[in-house]
Amino acid sequence: MRGRLAQVAVPIPVFQSFSYSMPKSMKEGPVPGCRVLVPFGNRSLTGMIVSLEQGEVTPGIKEIRQVLDREPVLSPTLLELAAWMARYYLGPLGEVLRTMLPPGLLSRNADSSRFSRKSGWPLKQQLAIQEVRSEETGLTPRQKSVVDMLCNRDLPVLLTHFTRETGCSTGLLKNLAARGVLQIGEVQVRRSPWSNQPQPSISTRHRLTDDQQKIRDAIRDRLGEGGFNSMLIHGITGSGKTEIYLNAIALALEQSRSALILVPEIGLTPQISAQFRQWFGAQVAILHSQLSEGERFDEWLRIREGKARVVVGTRSAVFAPLPDLGIIVIDEEHDSSYKQEELPRYHARDTALKRGQLEGALVVLGSATPQLETYYAAVQKGRPEYHILSSRIEERSLPRVHIVDMRVEFERHGKALVISDLLREQLEQRMRRGEQALILLNRRGYSAALLCRSCGSTELCGNCSISLTYHQGISRILCHYCGQSRPVPDRCTQCGKQYIYFIGDGTEKVQGLLQQQLPDAVVDRMDRDAVRRKGSMQRILERFGAGKTDILVGTQMIAKGHHFPKVTLVGVISADQGLRLPDFRAAERTFQLLTQVAGRAGRGDREGEVVVQTFYPNHYSLKSSHLQDYSMFFQREIQFRRRFQYPPFSALVNLLVQDRDRQKASRLATQLCGLLIHHRSACSTADRMRLLGPAPAAFERLKGQYRFQILIKTIRRQEAHEVIRRSLASLRERKWNLSKVSVDVDPISLI
Repeated sequence: MRGRLAQVAVPIPVFQSFSYSMPKSMKEGPVPGCRVLVPFGNRSLTGMIVSLEQGEVTPGIKEIRQVLDREPVLSPTLLELAAWMARYYLGPLGEVLRTMLPPGLLSRNADSSRFSRKSGWPLKQQLAIQEVRSEETGLTPRQKSVVDMLCNRDLPVLLTHFTRETGCSTGLLKNLAARGVLQIGEVQVRRSPWSNQPQPSISTRHRLTDDQQKIRDAIRDRLGEGGFNSMLIHGITGSGKTEIYLNAIALALEQSRSALILVPEIGLTPQISAQFRQWFGAQVAILHSQLSEGERFDEWLRIREGKARVVVGTRSAVFAPLPDLGIIVIDEEHDSSYKQEELPRYHARDTALKRGQLEGALVVLGSATPQLETYYAAVQKGRPEYHILSSRIEERSLPRVHIVDMRVEFERHGKALVISDLLREQLEQRMRRGEQALILLNRRGYSAALLCRSCGSTELCGNCSISLTYHQGISRILCHYCGQSRPVPDRCTQCGKQYIYFIGDGTEKVQGLLQQQLPDAVVDRMDRDAVRRKGSMQRILERFGAGKTDILVGTQMIAKGHHFPKVTLVGVISADQGLRLPDFRAAERTFQLLTQVAGRAGRGDREGEVVVQTFYPNHYSLKSSHLQDYSMFFQREIQFRRRFQYPPFSALVNLLVQDRDRQKASRLATQLCGLLIHHRSACSTADRMRLLGPAPAAFERLKGQYRFQILIKTIRRQEAHEVIRRSLASLRERKWNLSKVSVDVDPISLI
């Protein structure tokens, strides 16, 4: 028998959709983009219809149990984007769709009790007084007083708010409702991320410099042309890129189109969203992972309904359901935070470029240190369109950079120093002048490892091949990958001797040292440990911005995007630690981090200085960042990339095989590699597509899983994708558990 069939994607790691038939009682069927409740094995799942077709309804095809939406929750464009992501990143479509929606809307747990019966959405509803009759007789004085108060208020009024403000009992209000004086019912309550923040004042719009005006005019022209365009704004730190973004979004709004701006870190969101609210007021919505689930859903719904036309957010905000999208801005486009490390392993910048194509929107990439591939494409291929801002606002000078060779410091003092003489002297000067300083150390905790000076062993995590980090504040040693925690041992667990030594300095230790050396200074810290609680990051930044903190010590969280005019000194401790990582992007990341953090100094009226402590003062990434010379860095780095065929001269795919049993992981990796070689013979050649591995990953064991890597280098991306698809299909036919294989297309890190 023929009938209507729906292809449904479910949020589990499977690489296919499933056919379901429509119930006969369903007169008006759902459309693609609607959520449905479907039977899946012995459970129910919330899935999404991705297509409809006429087909043969065989006895094995199950019926849809319930349609959850009257209208699609994803537009056809976003559905098309999801299909592209599943193909390009070789990920399960259901997982992609789940990532696109607020938490819970496409859940592996089909718990319908969380959803409103009317809409099928997790709305917050509370009892409220919706209507009052004021000519009612026979009321007690207290009842009449309550009625009078309500008559002078805008309705509806939430019961909880009214009783808390007036001291009136809920019983009295319900008694009045029973008499018909009041009408009480449920109303939807918006959970707002702005509820604890004052409405910012309207911002004064600055006059643009000539260079800024040229870029604004180019943006106006591209928006006027319509259709997809892309643009790279290469602006040194403090050159006024944000002012261009604001003007660009104003231009899009003038055309009755909406705008999206992505920032890499949650820490940047409060500051930059405040700037956008000053320009665009209530039209601004915010999306990031530190919002509560309710706040994220309500902001998403406000965007979907067209009540917010400007969205500011982190990586997942690229899926914001903005209608009539006109412009997408990716600030700090080089940042690795835009890459998601879990399924689906998408890159928000590249996904934004694809969305721009589908929406016919302008995509603007901005950075002081563009990713090398982006810069290469702009200057060699002309797309994205290249624009440069080479000077700071108000002709402010770039900070002076001092390189401190820590080898010389060791010889002078006969011991390793955490804070060099020059950095300490510069800090003392700032404290005397009432200025502020930032200290960057990209390692949290107190000490990186515990070393036994008798047998040479370190305290390792039981689940990972990683040294445990000492955290003095809680007197425990922690694994920063799996979270394992245990008390600090008083003797070596290997040899039993009491010669334990703490090595490697972290932000917690540096904060303590600075407080000792500068007792009159207020020293704060911002790293992942210090910002675990909701709102803690914003409080730290607000204290620093208000001048209540003299020195802020932090990890890379403090390195980019922040604008603090009183900061005249930046100190960088262990500037070269990233260079020791076995990753082809190590030099690029070091250059970007040092250049970005140096740019935090001297953004006000006073000149800035930077002190960089290193054991490798002659490395080209440090020399280039010292001179703030991107071109110098690019010329050296591109030689290395060309010689070893790394991007932009190839595309990479990293396949990771893992299992709790090392032999099983090794065997599966070997078998997968054999399949890749076999299918390569049909789709490609060895000179166009190289296979490296399998080999143990840099961190061979993480979270109890042994890990083996196979790296693919290809000059034809589509060939590699086809080879991987065929190889995974072969594994599936052999009943291998594909959850043990992860595929990372365009990996940011190979560690």
